[in-house]
Amino acid sequence: MATNTRTENAQLVANILSKNWAELQAQEHADYLLFPEELLQRQKDGTFKRHAVMLRVPREYEMRRARIQARGWAKEEGLDPDLDPDLFDNMDTMCTLAMAIRNTSAPFEPYEPDPKRLERVYDRPSLDALWGKLEAYRTVLDPRPDNLSEEETLAVIGAVAKARNIVPLAALGGQSQTSLIVTMASRLAALQPTKS
Repeated sequence: MATNTRTENAQLVANILSKNWAELQAQEHADYLLFPEELLQRQKDGTFKRHAVMLRVPREYEMRRARIQARGWAKEEGLDPDLDPDLFDNMDTMCTLAMAIRNTSAPFEPYEPDPKRLERVYDRPSLDALWGKLEAYRTVLDPRPDNLSEEETLAVIGAVAKARNIVPLAALGGQSQTSLIVTMASRLAALQPTKS
């Protein structure tokens, strides 16, 4: 599945964060937050049919279930996930979306529980758009810090150096992990002598 660039994800996250929770019209059901969205379907006259749906960020056990379902689907199709990782990733994404896209009324059952049918009925760009929004909601729900002060940045860099592995990065939100790695690379590059 096409992944959003960091800039696109940041724009989606900023759009979500620019609204208060009432404006987002988030609903809570069975300890999950659900967000109203639309799944678009191109019509023969060129317009889009808008299907109202709710997006629910899957939890870890659901991500495992989606992966297991995708492996079964790949086996049915004769696809080796190791030889065709991009195709397998698409199947995994479809299985995840089938769990994440929900009906608009309680008990918010899956909108289309069959990932194969979801893939057949809806165009890839429409599903890509919902995937991007799902990833943005996942970022917004992440309680780990996303912005680090200079002091915190140095402390994490020191912890990575001391541990001699990247485990200390797990305490950070996804955006700050990327930012910290870029900061470390920039500082290392600045220490390199310039070639004249």
